[in-house]
Amino acid sequence: MYVPTRSAARRAWQTLTTLLLCLVLAPAGALEIGAEDDWYPFTAYRDGRIEGMSVDIIRAAFAASGTEIELHPYPYARCMELTRTGRLPACFNTSADKRIAEQYLLPQEPLFRGQIQLWARKEEAAPLSDLKQIAGSSVAVTLGYEYGPAFDNFTQLRRVEVRRDISGFRMLQRGRVDFTIAFRDTARALFRENPELAGHFAPVMVVHRPQLFVSFSRRHPQAAELAEQFDRGMRAIHASGRYQQILDIWQHLSEVD
Repeated sequence: MYVPTRSAARRAWQTLTTLLLCLVLAPAGALEIGAEDDWYPFTAYRDGRIEGMSVDIIRAAFAASGTEIELHPYPYARCMELTRTGRLPACFNTSADKRIAEQYLLPQEPLFRGQIQLWARKEEAAPLSDLKQIAGSSVAVTLGYEYGPAFDNFTQLRRVEVRRDISGFRMLQRGRVDFTIAFRDTARALFRENPELAGHFAPVMVVHRPQLFVSFSRRHPQAAELAEQFDRGMRAIHASGRYQQILDIWQHLSEVD
C-alpha cells in the first residue's frame, strides 16, 4: 500500500488548491492561459493586471475567433511546466527550438520576431562574431528561457541561472558574471525603468533572431482546438490591420518612454 510522504502530500494539496482557485477565478467557459509575469514590454504582471505587446496580440486574436480566455501570471519556467504536464492549455512567450517542438504543440502563427543579444559592461564591450571567442566565460541566463540553438548548444560557457533578466544585469554590473544575455527590447525597458542600470551595458553580439510563439500543451484536452482558434484569430487580425496597429502602438510607447 502506497502512503504519500508529508512533502508529496503538501505538493498535491498545493496543486489542487491552485487548480481550484483557477476554476473560481476564471469566467464560465473561459480557458486559463499562462502569461509570463516579468518580461516587459512583451508580457508582465503590473499593478494587478497583465499587460504587454504579446498580451494585446493574444487577446485580439482570441477575440477575433470568438474564444473566451483568461490570462493568469506565472514565472516563465513554472508556466511552461504547467503547460507541458497539461495543467495549463498554453503559455507564452516561447522561442521555439527542437525540444520545444517535441514537448509542445506550436501554432502556425508566431506572435512576433525578436532579437537576443549578448551584453557586456560598457567599458569592456568589444564586438564579437563567434561564441567561441568567449569560451570559458560566465553568462547570466534567465531560468527556463530559450536562446537559440547556437547558444543553447554551446557547452564551453558557465551558465549562471537567475530568476529575472534584471538579476542578470545586476550580476554583470557587480562583476559576478562576464556577460548576460537578454532580448534587446526587454533590456531597453529595464534600463528605462531602472536608471541605475542605464548607460552601464552594451550589446556585443546578436545571438539569435527568433520568432516567439504561444506554446500549447500536448496533454491538455482542449489545447489543440485552442491552437486552431488562435491561428484563425491571428490570420483575421493580420488581414484587418489590427495586428500592425498593436505593433505600432508598442513601438510608439517605447520611443516616448
